[in-house]
Amino acid sequence: MSQMHWDRKASFPSVYEELCVAGFFLGFADELVESAELSPGDRLLDVATGTGIVLRRARERQPGLGRTTGLDLNASMLAVARENSPPEIELVEGSALSMPFEDGSFDVLTCQQGVQFFPDRTQAFAEFHRVLVDGGHAVVACWAEIEACPAYAAIAAAVREQMPDALGAALNPFALPDAGELRGLFESAGFEDVEVDRVERNMSFTEPADFARSYLGGSALAITLEEKPEKERQALWEATVARLEQLGGDGAFTPPLVTNVARGRKA
Repeated sequence: MSQMHWDRKASFPSVYEELCVAGFFLGFADELVESAELSPGDRLLDVATGTGIVLRRARERQPGLGRTTGLDLNASMLAVARENSPPEIELVEGSALSMPFEDGSFDVLTCQQGVQFFPDRTQAFAEFHRVLVDGGHAVVACWAEIEACPAYAAIAAAVREQMPDALGAALNPFALPDAGELRGLFESAGFEDVEVDRVERNMSFTEPADFARSYLGGSALAITLEEKPEKERQALWEATVARLEQLGGDGAFTPPLVTNVARGRKA
């Protein structure tokens, strides 16, 4: 079995853009943008923008957008976003818990797979509500239960077996799977007409090993693994690829992935 190339901490955003965006985030970004129902002139803020795929797809689908802004706490993610984004997209380093924008600065706010990582979700939703204009709306996506995403469940099982102290980091993306809890965050912040849809898509990787690399080397888990001895990391890599090959063989790898997409309006 081949070895995993363990990238430096700061390089995981490049692997994220190369594999995660192409493998599944692009398709889910299109779903999010469609839910946002963007109109010409809308000012759009994408929170936890990562490498900017939501903003890029939004501008492609609605070229007449007004101000188009991405906010992220991770400078390395924003560096990759700048390399891949048109000049019309403004990228800002900052926290979702205290956003550097005036009240009512945006018509639409999106957040793809970020809320589950926030240390204070209630505060984040209060900020979402604050920066939107009256009548504006927010669209937020969070992964559903890990059991609905067998490829990620397989990775979690391998981490539990090989490196149990890293299990928390492996499970973090699935920390807000309950649609009711997501709805409650919207409503507690003052949003109205809240709707939550369950969206399923298939990922697209050339082989299981590419998906393994996308998560072990292209997510925040990579930072945790960087501190581990090479022998332990290689054992985890081999165990992960073996479990994924049991799911999908050694050819094209297209397992399902499920997210909750919630939308609410500021009165």
